[in-house]
Amino acid sequence: MLVGGASAAVALIGQSHPAPPVTPPAIAPLLPADAIGHLQMYTQTTGWAQRLSDGAILHTTAGVERWTVASPPSAKTPLVVAHLDPDQARALTVAAGAGAQATLQAWSTQDGGATWARQGTLSVQGFNGSIGPGVLDFVDAEHGWYSQIEAASGVAGSALYRTVDGGARWTEVAATSPGAPATPGVIPQGCAALTAAFVSASTGWMTGTCLSGTPPFYVTHDGGTTWTVTTLSPVPAGALEETSFSPIFVSGRDGTVLTENDSEAGITTSLFATSDGGLSWRLQSTTAGQASTEDFLDAQHGWLVTDEDGVGSAPDLYATSDGGSTWTHVNAFPYEGLSLDFLTPTEGWAADDLGQDESGPTYLVQTVDGGRDWTSVAPRISGASPSP
Repeated sequence: MLVGGASAAVALIGQSHPAPPVTPPAIAPLLPADAIGHLQMYTQTTGWAQRLSDGAILHTTAGVERWTVASPPSAKTPLVVAHLDPDQARALTVAAGAGAQATLQAWSTQDGGATWARQGTLSVQGFNGSIGPGVLDFVDAEHGWYSQIEAASGVAGSALYRTVDGGARWTEVAATSPGAPATPGVIPQGCAALTAAFVSASTGWMTGTCLSGTPPFYVTHDGGTTWTVTTLSPVPAGALEETSFSPIFVSGRDGTVLTENDSEAGITTSLFATSDGGLSWRLQSTTAGQASTEDFLDAQHGWLVTDEDGVGSAPDLYATSDGGSTWTHVNAFPYEGLSLDFLTPTEGWAADDLGQDESGPTYLVQTVDGGRDWTSVAPRISGASPSP
């Protein structure tokens, strides 16, 4: 059940909507060559994605069924991509089989990937692509950050790189430093896989997983150099492990952040919201179960997929129209490892998020009734990466 944090009211999720059968619909998984993820649609016809088999950047102006390879003209592999709008994107590429000390090449496009401009490079330590590519985040055409998860022999932690000129030049602004105090240029210790997400050129948050205490939630107001703790409360007591997910902002003022609290009593998920650009956060709701993915269309309309919530044996999809204070059980959602991408309160898609275990089947599904029913999409990919 969900406890409404704003009103302290108890709302039993699924009470008026009995759990439907959890047998997956007759939807065939995608073939490996057609599997796509990291989907972001800006209109019904225009959006970005990546091919799972090789990370190739994809762009469409014809809907989710037809895609064109739109990678930079390089023999290197796309590592991370940040979409700015239907036409603009930034990317980092890396040589296949790169070692712990790797050089990443930055790229930019303004025409949907038809052409790319080579930008600067950044040298990273502790690179290990097998544990995750890191996170690339741009708030406008000039200001961007790359969060690198360091995991190589003798190097472990996180490092944050920043550009203020669209990727032409990169500077390491903060890094984990064993035993160092919380001073400028130092990322707080004690947590794993910390990555940053920004809402402006100066303000951002760092999230990840801690083995004890409160969910990691650090804030910066100087572009990523100095980080201080922001407390998200209340959270369930007795947690053995706390996880915070990257905040989602639908405007400069309205945003949400999920936390996952793992204790001996079980796993719960809490949703916090802000309406003042992150100056303050309020608990909206807490639900039993593990969060798989969330998506907010605006300050009021959102969706959440949870697992092990006691409603059914498969993951379940919930929807809110009041900013997350109360939720309605929509249906079972038996497609693991997918991220939601809603365009309107009724129309949306779900595709691989590139961060899950890729060993299972991969789906691309769409809904036109707010998530109650889903149908399969069979994408067609044309074109090849441009020659260097």
